[in-house]
Amino acid sequence: MSVPHAPGFLLMRRAGGVWGIANGSVEGLARDGAGYRIAAGGEALAADEILGVVEDLRVWPAAPALRRFWPEEPAGVAVHAGVPVVVVDPRRLPAVLRCDAGEDEDEGHE
Repeated sequence: MSVPHAPGFLLMRRAGGVWGIANGSVEGLARDGAGYRIAAGGEALAADEILGVVEDLRVWPAAPALRRFWPEEPAGVAVHAGVPVVVVDPRRLPAVLRCDAGEDEDEGHE
């Protein structure tokens, strides 16, 4: 169920990291085997664990130095309960969050 005006950020764990996405961009969430599948911005995200929704998350722009080490620039970064959070833009999802990322790697696509 989509709630376009929903405040906050949905936090999830994936590949050992904590990720956040604006709650208002989440269109659906379902169990998918051992993990979760999240519909957002017309894309499907994969999550190992859903941590919950945080209403007050201070998001800072990613530092330019981050681009040297990670070409998929996040929408921002934050800290929640002492844990770093990478906040993503649903229109520019990093490969690690895409549901089809594992399938592409298995087929030899880059």
